[in-house]
Amino acid sequence: MVDYKRVMGFGVAFGLLSGCGGDGSGTDGDSASSGSAGSTGSATMQVMTTGDPSGSGSMTDSTVTQGSMSATDSQGTTVATVTDSVSATDTGPGTDSSPGTDTGSTGTTSAVSETSGTSGGPCDVDLQCGDECCAPGELCTEGQCQTDCGGPPPCGPQQECCAAGDLCNQGQCVTPAGPCAQATCATLAESECPEGFVCDVKLELCLPSQADASCQYIPPKAEFEPVPNFTWGSRAKVACNMASQCQTAEVCDAGFCKVTWPHLNIAVDDLPTHNQSSSIPVVADIDRDCVPEIVFNSYRPGVATSDGVMRAIRGDTGAKVWTVTDPAWRTDSTASPAIGDINGDGQVEIIVQGTGKTLLAFSSDGKPLWKSGVFKMATGSGAVAIANIDNDGDAEVIFGSAVFDSTGKLLYEGVPGIGLNGQGPISCVADLDNDGRQEVIAGRTAYAFTGTVAMNNFVGKVLWTAAPTDGFCGVADFNGDKKPEVVLVSNANIYALNGQTGATLAQAPIPNGGKGGPPNIADFDGDKVPEIAAAGSSQYIVYKYAGANAFVKLWSAATQDGSSQVTGSSVFDFDGDGRNEVVYNDEVYIRIYPGVEPDCQKMPKGPACDGNMTDAEVLFRDRNSSRTRTEYPVIADVDGDFKAEIVFSTNNDSGFKLDAGIGSGARSVTIGFRPARSGTNTRITSPM
Repeated sequence: MVDYKRVMGFGVAFGLLSGCGGDGSGTDGDSASSGSAGSTGSATMQVMTTGDPSGSGSMTDSTVTQGSMSATDSQGTTVATVTDSVSATDTGPGTDSSPGTDTGSTGTTSAVSETSGTSGGPCDVDLQCGDECCAPGELCTEGQCQTDCGGPPPCGPQQECCAAGDLCNQGQCVTPAGPCAQATCATLAESECPEGFVCDVKLELCLPSQADASCQYIPPKAEFEPVPNFTWGSRAKVACNMASQCQTAEVCDAGFCKVTWPHLNIAVDDLPTHNQSSSIPVVADIDRDCVPEIVFNSYRPGVATSDGVMRAIRGDTGAKVWTVTDPAWRTDSTASPAIGDINGDGQVEIIVQGTGKTLLAFSSDGKPLWKSGVFKMATGSGAVAIANIDNDGDAEVIFGSAVFDSTGKLLYEGVPGIGLNGQGPISCVADLDNDGRQEVIAGRTAYAFTGTVAMNNFVGKVLWTAAPTDGFCGVADFNGDKKPEVVLVSNANIYALNGQTGATLAQAPIPNGGKGGPPNIADFDGDKVPEIAAAGSSQYIVYKYAGANAFVKLWSAATQDGSSQVTGSSVFDFDGDGRNEVVYNDEVYIRIYPGVEPDCQKMPKGPACDGNMTDAEVLFRDRNSSRTRTEYPVIADVDGDFKAEIVFSTNNDSGFKLDAGIGSGARSVTIGFRPARSGTNTRITSPM
């Protein structure tokens, strides 16, 4: 939001300046300095003297000090250009020392000045303003002459007097559109003000927006120079001989890697042993103060499926907001939460899987709200979704194939597909058949719904079940027919399914196996057609759906995820070039890949355009440890600066021994950054 502040304008008043004498009439023999009192500044004035037209005087130009001109006895006309830089001295009666000045009979002098006040003769005491003499209708304010508006000071450089009911804003008189209390900002897009107005929270008024709608941020050429803003949690003690053995932006100091950014240790009264994180952090401004919070699930080393503790920290500093310490409200410790306003009260709620077969709901300030009805499906590191499936009233909560109302009541649970691929469930919500109502896609099965929760006639049914085994879903329109297709990652394969029938359209393997993580669907190469990506045990693969039952490989990259083999990834067009970059975190590294290989962007293509994305081609790589579950990095504005940061969880309880906790970097990943519409580390990395 633009911070609109009241601006008091001090302009230059324009008035009539006498060349000689307080009465404005020039007399032969006046001293050249007689009119200097009260005249300051570097303005230029033109002085014209007129005499007897029959005289023999000639017109001349001379430069003298403002207010120091004396009329001469010349016959004819003399023009003098007057500035502050040179001074003319009267050498005697009837004589002007300016070059080329005629002497002769008396004449009259008039002067037009671009400087306020009166020059020549004494200044009225009421008009005196330091070294200036204010003109009639002006006041002396803070040592400067300005227009007397009879109340508030004048507005802007033109010294406009605002009308009753108006106020001065950004140097202009404006008419407020009414009262308001909440400003728009990076996290609060809704406005209490009419279109074209913004809320000034200091004045509590809706003022005209000064934003330039045609303005577009063009980021500079991509650069990656990561520097975290903060880290939260537990630091590993890593021995080193040189900085290259440490993580990015660490230094090697006295034989050990040392941070160069603020690190926040977990307080002794804040469950410090719950310092591991291996789930998806979520970013939201839960207290509506225009600074997002990071909400995440944490666990004790070695306890990755139970006894989890929910936490919220500030996105700009990492400071604690709240921690759920009550043992009765522990979570599946690697389950991923969702945040949304489920009951329409204007405040967000946080929903996450509990230790057993229930969901837990918390208020925006971390207070427990409800435990859901019991579901039946198998789970392990599942993820919650929130959507208004019945298009009526409160939102519904979706977990796998189960649907709950806003109070946690179980409304429906379907079979056979639940959205499980070794871990999960993870489900999708989309309108597959263009009937205006959203379906739930839980792995290999799509579920449709009729009725509404409020009318107590909400009913679900199977729309279709695909032939492949269960897995993770994605939805996109690949062929431009306005009918979405469904992507299914299942047991080391990627499938494209007809969104209306579930029929298999195409199939391709994940190289070197691994069950495969949730699909990532985005335009990687800038052709305005989405591609499909997924990670397995040792490869990250990107395919183009070519139609006619065919996937075509765009590129693949070597990775390391022999533990879960089901990690996700994120995409974001950091530099605004139309090609999305990929952010992926495996067991040992976090990487940012370009959407296409650099040599493939050349004309003609370079020799390294071979479909094999090596670490020499990546935009960024840093050491980072994780046991991996279904998590993926989150790209969001975490500090309210309208730029994207990268938040990701790390842990060190499974053989990969780096940090545990949370981190944030306003310059963690420097890439020119485009605006974004936010143990053991949930690190936050910021592209700048």
